[in-house]
Amino acid sequence: MSLHRHYLAQHFTPSSTKEESVTDPTKSPRGTTPLAPRMPEAAGPQAGTGDPAIAPTALTPPNLDGLEPLEGFPFPVFISPGGAVRGQAVAERAAKTVAWLERAVPMPKTPPLFVVGPDHWDQVATLPVYGMPHEGLDRIVVGQQPAPFWSTVTEAIAPHVGTEGLGRLRRVYGPHIDLGSFADLLVSHELTHLANLETLWETEPAVAFWLNELAANLGLHGYVQQVEPAAAETLETVFEVTWAAPQEHWPMRDLSAMEKSLEGDGANYVWFEFGLQVLAKQLWQRAGVTALQRVVAALQGPSMDFEQIVKLLEELDPWVARAIRSWPAFPLPPRG
Repeated sequence: MSLHRHYLAQHFTPSSTKEESVTDPTKSPRGTTPLAPRMPEAAGPQAGTGDPAIAPTALTPPNLDGLEPLEGFPFPVFISPGGAVRGQAVAERAAKTVAWLERAVPMPKTPPLFVVGPDHWDQVATLPVYGMPHEGLDRIVVGQQPAPFWSTVTEAIAPHVGTEGLGRLRRVYGPHIDLGSFADLLVSHELTHLANLETLWETEPAVAFWLNELAANLGLHGYVQQVEPAAAETLETVFEVTWAAPQEHWPMRDLSAMEKSLEGDGANYVWFEFGLQVLAKQLWQRAGVTALQRVVAALQGPSMDFEQIVKLLEELDPWVARAIRSWPAFPLPPRG
């Protein structure tokens, strides 16, 4: 649910860009230049990535043609025409999340937020599948309309969760299990990634990948618990039901393969996120904001190997450390 820094480092290099004909909101707050693709010869959608359906595409500055600004927020907001109500709701949650995060961890200036419909998605998004929320150095992108992607996720998990699991999902997300309300919360996940924009552990990229996602999920859980506690059931039900179900049908399960699971329709990747959300919830319950602060600080420091990360997590909660070691063969943590 994110655009990952070390993936970009492998596939893109900084480059100067020509002057844009529209107002360019993408100047990095840290003074870096926008990224341009380092593409192989005869590059196409399958170049270098095994035909991914949701992996990042070439980065270009957002194109504002046809978009409308939404005023009144501490960061630029752009929406598709007719999307003011939805854009207002997303931007308000984003603003509350930024305010909460700034009290918890060092944060950079917030880049522009784009809340756009399918017709404008390719102008601003760096992930090709409509509705997959993501962030980068110069943008946060959220869908304005319900995203078919989440139906793919539902179809992947529903056959495996049993009668009780289906009952829980339908009670929280409606008879058709519409995960839109869950997806709406993910802007807080994306905003937490901003705390680690400069993370690039060249010696341990696979560990950095999932630890970045764990940090973002800690921010998401902390925000919901402290600012929007009424949304906790919406956030937690789908990942708890999914993780309580059998796991053998997922083609990629090893935690070190999380980045590779971006290839395909995205459902396998979301399964990884759900597992990390289980762990983030437990860490927040045991250590609160300290867990977020320690993980963010670790990501901002020198590279750490798997054993060093497990030791850090053990200091925060031994159950989570054991779960990481046994991934994905761990049950939901005991309640209470």
